[in-house]
Amino acid sequence: MDHPVIRWLMSDARRLTGSGEFLDAFAGRLRAEGVDVARITTGVPILHPQIVSYSGLWRVDQGVTERRYSHDDDIKTALSISPILTAYRGGSERCRLTDPPRAGEFPILAELRAEGLTDYIVLPVPFADGSHKALSLATRRPGGFTDADLALFSELLPALAFHLEIQALRRTARTLLDTYVGKLSGGRVLDGHIRRGMGETIRAVIWLCDLRGFTMLSETLTRDALIEALNGYFGPMGEAVSANGGEILKFIGDAMLAIFPAGADAGPACRQALAAARAAQAALAQTNAVREAAGKPRIDYGIALHVGDVMYGNIGSDTRLDFTVIGPAVNLTARIEGLCSKLGHSLLVSEDFARACGVATGKVGEFELKGVAEKQAIHALRA
Repeated sequence: MDHPVIRWLMSDARRLTGSGEFLDAFAGRLRAEGVDVARITTGVPILHPQIVSYSGLWRVDQGVTERRYSHDDDIKTALSISPILTAYRGGSERCRLTDPPRAGEFPILAELRAEGLTDYIVLPVPFADGSHKALSLATRRPGGFTDADLALFSELLPALAFHLEIQALRRTARTLLDTYVGKLSGGRVLDGHIRRGMGETIRAVIWLCDLRGFTMLSETLTRDALIEALNGYFGPMGEAVSANGGEILKFIGDAMLAIFPAGADAGPACRQALAAARAAQAALAQTNAVREAAGKPRIDYGIALHVGDVMYGNIGSDTRLDFTVIGPAVNLTARIEGLCSKLGHSLLVSEDFARACGVATGKVGEFELKGVAEKQAIHALRA
């Protein structure tokens, strides 16, 4: 079929990289060609540590809404009573919504009738790996979709599949980079910053936290109990950093390295990092209360904060790179963190950080630190 919508899918539609933007344009093209569509959904499972499926929902009077379903949602139960499952299995469903409700029908049909829709069709979208994703379309047109509409839907599926598959691959790539590299670093990788040695000098707050007594925990806890403890420690740390504008760069055994990019005035970034540290401390205090009540060992840790210039970019071998920060400021942060256990503090900051942050601190002393030329004044926060 040589149809304008199919020609558009094979040409200009390729310029639309955003899934929501594409879905809105696709719906607009159908309507412009006389297809009285009022509702469209696309369903694509994705690779994500929390999200199992992504769905775009377009309504003629509301535009596009993105829906994400987490692993915690009862996806199997929801699919078992949804026509989408039929599409995932390679089949199709058509439901004339003007017909009287039937016993055992799909629950979504009552919702669609309430929206004034008259006809609903779910179609399988074939992907290159042999799987099928889902496309649903609904109309308010009296009498439902025409035979010409249905023929068009069938003919455009291969071209539509091309776009949905590209969008799914792009979303997966972005998700994997965000998950394993970090959102800021992942964005730079996608922008082409992938050569060894490629980087720049930036000013940033450096965060380094470390779990105390990890060796003892690893020797005394079972594998599962040790993983639970690590997740109970990294979870609050990572969530606090991310929620306050920081970027987790890497987990190093039982340590976590993160940065808070700063401008010429490092004060805002320092205050973000401090807010993250306080949030992590509060969350871990609650975690430890629960663990102690259950007879589990406490999670003890140290957090160090410093602000300075770092080289932010790629280091590594020809075939394996690490997008990270290096430089004297990172080394100093590591040395400060090493003092947390010795001095009995869960949070210590450098004098540069204390000065830039502008909060009340108490100097705990001046120390000679390995690899650092001059003695460093180290501060703890006042209550």
